[in-house]
Amino acid sequence: MIYLKTIISGIKKLSLENEKRLSSISSFEYRELSNDLELKEALQQCDIFWFRLNHKLTRAILEDVKCKYIVCAATGLDHIDLKACLDYNIKVISLKGEFEFLKEVRATAEHTLGLLLTLIRKSKTAYTHTEEGHWNRYLFQGTELYKKKVGILGLGRLGKIMADYYSVLGMEIYFFDTETQSEYAQKYNKVNSIKALLTIVDILSIHLPYNENTHFILNNENLSLLHEGAVIVNTARGGLVNENDLLELLMSKKIAGYATDVLWGEPNISKHPLVQYAKNNNNVVITPHIGGNTFESIEKTETFVLNKLINMLK
Repeated sequence: MIYLKTIISGIKKLSLENEKRLSSISSFEYRELSNDLELKEALQQCDIFWFRLNHKLTRAILEDVKCKYIVCAATGLDHIDLKACLDYNIKVISLKGEFEFLKEVRATAEHTLGLLLTLIRKSKTAYTHTEEGHWNRYLFQGTELYKKKVGILGLGRLGKIMADYYSVLGMEIYFFDTETQSEYAQKYNKVNSIKALLTIVDILSIHLPYNENTHFILNNENLSLLHEGAVIVNTARGGLVNENDLLELLMSKKIAGYATDVLWGEPNISKHPLVQYAKNNNNVVITPHIGGNTFESIEKTETFVLNKLINMLK
């Protein structure tokens, strides 16, 4: 007899195979949770809570709950209070540190390129321009990636994939990472600081992990080192960038553009200043954290964390 209960939130449906395998260890239900009170109640009613990025699990929410396993098919876990999980003996099952497996997950890297191209080719408004019945190509003169200098901030799994992608496009690649990257230092140009990186590049590609040491690591002091034609693409985390400083630099034309899949404070972004600015300006492109949101990526990662859960329970 199965005594465990799983609540799944923010995921429309697992694959039939994964549902079958989950049902062998736990009963489960899909539930829409619209506020913190509903989230707390769900955690008090289940043994396993499965979600992605749609909730923020704070210490207050995690305190005195029944749930003992949190399943999250993501690498960044800044939306979960991991210290509280440790204190309350809640195990977090995620993709963090699963480097070999993640080499086969390319969705976020591909989206990074898509965002960057959308920004520099002014595609955001070109689409609506045409849909409204216009055909003025001269409004949308863009720039090319070929032979541009790109700076990769953080040469982890995604940073390495992006370095190789940018290389195929014929770009000149620079990178900064706090860890030794001897193999890539032979292939690409390593610099010794963030400031040194920003003074060189035409495009800044952000791939750092988010933590207390990297919070707002990009701010007016170093972002102002970028030249006026430079653009930034960010598919890591919004909290890496002081978005108020960034907005000032964008409005004063000291930075040419920003393409991002992440915002500080997401998902509550209706009054976010960058979102408001993007409504009337072509030099900011924002998508709602969809980097890893492909059919292939979702199924692969969900299967992987389910395997981890089953092995842990065994």
